[in-house]
Amino acid sequence: MKRIIKISTLLIVIATMLSSCVEFLGVIPKGQKIPTTWEDYNAFIRNNYTYHYLDPDQLGLLMGDMFKVPSAVSSPSLTRTHYYADESANRIDLMAGTDKNPYFNAYEGLFAWNLIVENVPQATECTEAQREMLIAQGRVLRSMHYFFLTNYYADQYCEATKNKLSVPLLTSASVEAPSPQVTIQEMYEFLLDDLNKAAGDALPVNAETILHPNRALGYGMLARVYLSMGDYENALKNASLALQQNDKLFNWVAFYEADKARYDAPNSYSTRVNGNPEIDNVENYIYGYGSFTSGWRGLNNTNYAISPERAARFEQGDTRLLTHWKSRFSASGIHYYAGIYALEMNRGGMRSPEMYYIKAECLARKGGADNIKEAMSLVNKVRKTRILPEYYEDWSASSTKEAVEKIIRDKESEYIQSQVIFCDYRRLNKDPDYAREFPRTIEGIEYVLKPDSHLWIMPFPREAVSNPGNGTITQNVEK
Repeated sequence: MKRIIKISTLLIVIATMLSSCVEFLGVIPKGQKIPTTWEDYNAFIRNNYTYHYLDPDQLGLLMGDMFKVPSAVSSPSLTRTHYYADESANRIDLMAGTDKNPYFNAYEGLFAWNLIVENVPQATECTEAQREMLIAQGRVLRSMHYFFLTNYYADQYCEATKNKLSVPLLTSASVEAPSPQVTIQEMYEFLLDDLNKAAGDALPVNAETILHPNRALGYGMLARVYLSMGDYENALKNASLALQQNDKLFNWVAFYEADKARYDAPNSYSTRVNGNPEIDNVENYIYGYGSFTSGWRGLNNTNYAISPERAARFEQGDTRLLTHWKSRFSASGIHYYAGIYALEMNRGGMRSPEMYYIKAECLARKGGADNIKEAMSLVNKVRKTRILPEYYEDWSASSTKEAVEKIIRDKESEYIQSQVIFCDYRRLNKDPDYAREFPRTIEGIEYVLKPDSHLWIMPFPREAVSNPGNGTITQNVEK
C-alpha cells in the first residue's frame, strides 16, 4: 500500500519538555529544530505515524466485536477481562504494555495540536488566511482527541453524570501549563467552543492531505459531539451541513463483485486486495489508523477476527462482511471468521456514512411519518451500496423506536470495532427504551456485558495518575 505522505524531516526539541511533563504526555518528539514557519507547524499534521492514533481495540473486545482463540486470553489481562466482560477483575492492576497506548498516544497527539493552536498566530512565511486555516485544523484535531479520551476514560454525558470528572484538559504545549481534570460538562463545553471557532470558512473544502481536517470534518465533529450529548436538533443541523460538503458513498457491492472469485473461493484466506478503498475513499472526511496493531496487518488472521455469533448480526448479502471476513476453523476445530482484508481501515477518522446515520436518527427522534420515512431513506441509501442486490430490500419503520433500532443495527455493521458505535451504545444505555445487553458465548458458556456495567469506562494508567502534570487525576472507576 502506498504511503499517505512521507513523514516530514522536521522534528522538534524544546528543552523544557525534559521535565515530568514528558511522562504525562507520553513520548515527546525529538529532533533538530524549533518550529517557526507555517510549514514547520503544518508538518505535525502530515506526520502520519505519530500523532493520529486513537486506539479503539479494547472497546471492540468489550462489545464482543473481536474474536480471540482461547490460548490468547488464558492468562489474566485487560484483554481477557473485556473479552469475557468480567466485572470482578481489577483492570487497573492488569493494565500493561500497549493497554496504555490509548491514553499516552492521544496526549502525544494533543501536544502537537496544542502547539499549532498556541503558536501558529506567530508563524512566519504565510498569509493570515493560512494561519487561520491551520489554527482551525488544530482545533478540530484537538477536539477529536479529547472526544476520544473523554468517551474512553469518563462516563457518558447526560444530565445525571455531567458533573462527574472527565480527563485532564491541557490546552498548551508549555510544561508550565495547568492540566486540571475537568468535569464532563466542562469538557463538552470546551469541545463545542473549539469546534464552533473552527467550523466554517476557515477550514478548506478540500484539505491538503487526508490527514488534514476539511470543512466536512468540522461540521461532522460538531454533529458527533451534539449526538453524544443528546442534542439531536444541533446534531441534525451539523450532520446536514457535513453532508452538503461531502455525501459520497463508496460502493462496496461493486468492490466485492470485482473480486468475487477470491471472496467466494472455499478455503482461501488471501489478504490480497484489488484497489485501495481506504486511503483514497470518497467517503473520507479524515483518515485515522486507529491502533498501531492495525497497520499493515489490517484484518489478517485472528488480529481482528470476529465470532460466528457476531458475524450473524450482519444482514445476508452484506459486503461489509463478505469483503472483510470469512468463515474458518482452527486446527483444533474452533469456528471463527478470519480477516481476509489487509488494508489499514479508517477506524480512527471520520467518513460520510456516520453523518447519514446521525441525520437519520435525529430525524427519527423528531417523530412523524414524514421524518421517519426520510430517516429510513437515508439508511437505505447507505445499505444499497453495501447489500448485494439479490438480498436487498428497503427498510421501513412505523415508529421512532423501530427506526432508531434499525439505524443502529446498520450502523454497528458499518462501524464494527470502532469507537463510533461504542459511543452510540453508551449513549443509548442511558435510555431504558434502548439499553441492551451484549451477550457472547465462549466455549459453550454465555457471558454478558450489562448496559450499566462499570466496564463501559476504562481506567487511567497508573503512570498517568501518579504523574499527572500540573494537576491531579482521580480514577473514574474503582477497577
